[in-house]
Amino acid sequence: MKHVPAILTALALAATPPAFAEEEESTSPTRTTAPDTDSCPHSLVPEEPTTTSERLSPGQVAPTPLPAVEGAACGVTAPRGFRVNKDVVASAWMVSDLDTGEIIAMKDPNGRYRPASIIKALLALVVIEELPLDQRITATLDDASIEGSAVGLGPDGVYTVEQLLQGLLMASGNDAAHALAQAVGGDDEALAKVNAKAQEIGTRSTVAASYSGLDAAGMSTSAADISLIYRAAFANDTFARIVDTEHVEFPGWGDMPGYELWNDNGLFLNDPDGIGGKTGYTEDAHHTFVGAIDRDGRRLQAVLLDTTVEHGFRAWEQAQMLLDEASDVRSGDGVGHLDDFAAGKEEPAESAVTSPAPTTPAAPATAEVAAESSSFEGSQGWIGWMVAGLVALLVVVVATFSLLRR
Repeated sequence: MKHVPAILTALALAATPPAFAEEEESTSPTRTTAPDTDSCPHSLVPEEPTTTSERLSPGQVAPTPLPAVEGAACGVTAPRGFRVNKDVVASAWMVSDLDTGEIIAMKDPNGRYRPASIIKALLALVVIEELPLDQRITATLDDASIEGSAVGLGPDGVYTVEQLLQGLLMASGNDAAHALAQAVGGDDEALAKVNAKAQEIGTRSTVAASYSGLDAAGMSTSAADISLIYRAAFANDTFARIVDTEHVEFPGWGDMPGYELWNDNGLFLNDPDGIGGKTGYTEDAHHTFVGAIDRDGRRLQAVLLDTTVEHGFRAWEQAQMLLDEASDVRSGDGVGHLDDFAAGKEEPAESAVTSPAPTTPAAPATAEVAAESSSFEGSQGWIGWMVAGLVALLVVVVATFSLLRR
């Protein structure tokens, strides 16, 4: 059975003490409405942190922000009739088609926010490219004692690369992230490779200050960038297979027996069309989330940044609201394309409107202009004949008048 009720999911997670879901560890502020981003408050940097996570070390220089990305509206851009549920309280979000790259709807797509653990997809892509999945890695005490969420690695525990990727993506294990980073060259090299991968994909607001998603000075991303990253990730068969896995047997270490490792993505577990994604949470990033569905052969993903859950709806439920609404939008009726954001041409379609919008769809403005132009061109021949006829008539009238005077 691929999907299980939420209560069974919670019990399964509770039964595996070495691992825990980031979605559960929330101390984010209560929010009942989505922040107003119409004035582009985060066009350069995320909001000020409320913790010391980004405090600079003595002598450390604050990172220079990336140039602002211009061109797209900072509020909600959606097709006519697209309704954004009031319980979607993320500062920024985007719904897009994984296969075509069409953007169905978005909010503050270029705003700068902290990614938390959804940035782990970049490390996963680097690892998948560089290491054989069956390569065996012995964990260290440094791996096991790393800060943040953990899958439960133990010193001298032996794991394959694939098992560490499962711990990285299914349980958001920072211990698995650390072990994999050492296998691709160490902390500094892994971080450099992660940022190089982000640039290769085409991101323009993403700086990974840590490869695990822990907050650090300079960390930033955007809804458009994360959508680009996960489109590339879901195109990778290994990544797509791992995040589309409900649970696996995970090895123990020393006297610790193995256990069932469960996927912590609530959308995947609770939506029959779910195909995976990634959860994220830090105190300064708040909740972040990526979830994808395959509905009647159409693969859609939702990205949420800086959302809260204390008003009663988890991040995955907010993503589900957006995906359900997007499923009713016909292919081709969206508001843009992910490739345009990567290329720096992020002008939304002229048929896009700020939500909420009327339910009657309007034809794209470009089509209307084309129709008007075509109609005018077709009438030019008739106009020419009419002018010629009037001139001839005028000549006849003048000649007749002259004869009468004579």
